[in-house]
Amino acid sequence: MTAHADHVLTEAMALAPDERSLVAIALLDSLQGDGTPEDEVTRSWVAEARRRSDEIKAGRVAAVPLEEFRAWFNSL
Repeated sequence: MTAHADHVLTEAMALAPDERSLVAIALLDSLQGDGTPEDEVTRSWVAEARRRSDEIKAGRVAAVPLEEFRAWFNSL
């Protein structure tokens, strides 16, 4: 990962879970085909991001600390 990408990831991980969900959705949308968002795919990702955010808020799952995520990501 480049220093710039690492910086962007660090900044994104500092966002609240619901804001990170929106950033993730926007990034995924930018990778689809010709860049035109597909409504059904976008709706599915929004629903998934909201579900995960709700699980974190409800305490059913715990977020992973940035350093733990980074170590896992860099091990791939």
